Amino acid sequence: MEKSLDSFYLAKENLKRKAHRSISLVTLVSLLSFTVFSSLLIIQSLKNGIDGVQNRLGADLIVVPEEYESEAQSLLFSGEPNYFYLDKSIEEELKGIEGIESVSSQFYLTSLSESCCSFPIQLIGFDEKTDFVVKAWAGEKYAANNEGEVILAGSSVPAEERSVRFFGERHSISAKLTKSASGLDSVIFVDMNTLKKIYDSAQKKGFAFISDGDTKTKTSTILCRLSPGAKSDTTSLLIRQKIKGVKVIQKEGFISHFEESISSLCIFLYALILIFLLASILILAVSFSLILNERLKEFAILRTLGANHSFLSKIVFFESVILGSFGGVFGLFFSSLIIFPFSNLISQKISLPFIIADFKQLLFFAFLTLLISLSSSLLSSLKSIFKISKYEPYGEVK
Repeated sequence: MEKSLDSFYLAKENLKRKAHRSISLVTLVSLLSFTVFSSLLIIQSLKNGIDGVQNRLGADLIVVPEEYESEAQSLLFSGEPNYFYLDKSIEEELKGIEGIESVSSQFYLTSLSESCCSFPIQLIGFDEKTDFVVKAWAGEKYAANNEGEVILAGSSVPAEERSVRFFGERHSISAKLTKSASGLDSVIFVDMNTLKKIYDSAQKKGFAFISDGDTKTKTSTILCRLSPGAKSDTTSLLIRQKIKGVKVIQKEGFISHFEESISSLCIFLYALILIFLLASILILAVSFSLILNERLKEFAILRTLGANHSFLSKIVFFESVILGSFGGVFGLFFSSLIIFPFSNLISQKISLPFIIADFKQLLFFAFLTLLISLSSSLLSSLKSIFKISKYEPYGEVK
C-alpha cells in the first residue's frame, strides 16, 4: 500500500513538473470527453423531441384546406402564425367515414392590424366538448382563469406575470403547457367561448380580421383520431375521395420527416465519436511511448534505488488515470456550458425537435463519458506499462 501511495505521488509530481505536456494531454482527453458527451446528449435530446411531438400532436390525421397544406405544416414545424378556413360541415362528413373514431375542430385567429399583441402569436380555438388533444396535453393544469377564460400557453410563449396582451387587452394565462418540441410550443390555445369573447372585444376596438369569427360555420383544421386497427393511408384516401377541396396530413408522415433528418444526424454524431476515440487513443499511445523513452534515465535511477517493475508500472498507470480523469471532467464541464444554456438555440438552428435529456439520462451519459475518457487513456498507456514492466536499466545511469 505504501509503494502504491509513493508511486501515485511520483506520478502526480511528474505531471505537475511537466505542466505544459500534461495540459496538452488533458486537453486531448477533454476534446474526446466533450465530443462524446455532447453527441450522446444531442442524440438523446433529439429522440426525446420526436417522442414529444408524437405525444403532443394528438391526432392521427389533420384535415386542412387543399391549398394550405404547407402553411399548416409550417405552423406545426415552427409555430409561424397563419390562417385558413374551411366549412365546418366537413366535420360531420368525416364522422361518417370508415376508420375515423372521433373528430374535433380548431379555429385559427389572426389579426390584420399592427401592434395587436405583445409579440407575434397564433391563437388557436379548440372545442371543449370534442377536444381530445389540448385537454389531454394540459392534464391537471386544465382550468379556467379568474375571468372564466381558458388560455393555455405553449412552453415557448413569453409571459409577463403569467399574462399576455393581445388585441388591446391583457389576459391571464390559465396554465403553461409542457414542451412538445414542435411549433405548437409557440401557440396559445383557448376554448371557443374565450376565442369568441376575444374576437368580439377586439372588433369593438377596431381590429380587422381575415375571418368574420364565425366558429359555428367555419374552422381551420379538423383533427381525426383513427379507430383501433384503421390504417392512416387507407382512411386518408377515403377522405380525399369523399370530400373535395381538402388535404390530409398524416401524423406518421409528419413524424417520419423528423426521423429521417435525425437518423442522418445521429449517424454523423456516432461517426464523430468513433473518429475522436480512435484518434485520441492513437495520439495518446504515441505520446506515452515518446514520454517513456525520454524518462528511461529517471526509471533507471528508481530501479537502482530498489524500485521494482510493479512500482514503475504503477507510476505510468496512475499518470494515465489522472490524465483521463481530469480530461473527462473538464470535457463534461465545457460541454455542459455550451449545451444546456443554448439548447433552444441549438433546436432552432438544426430545425428539429429537441427536448433536453432528463436527469437520469444525463447521469448515465456523464458516467459513460468518464468511463470512455478513462478507458481511452488507460488503453493508450498499456504498451508503455508493459514496456516498463520488463525494463532493466543496463547502462542507463551515467
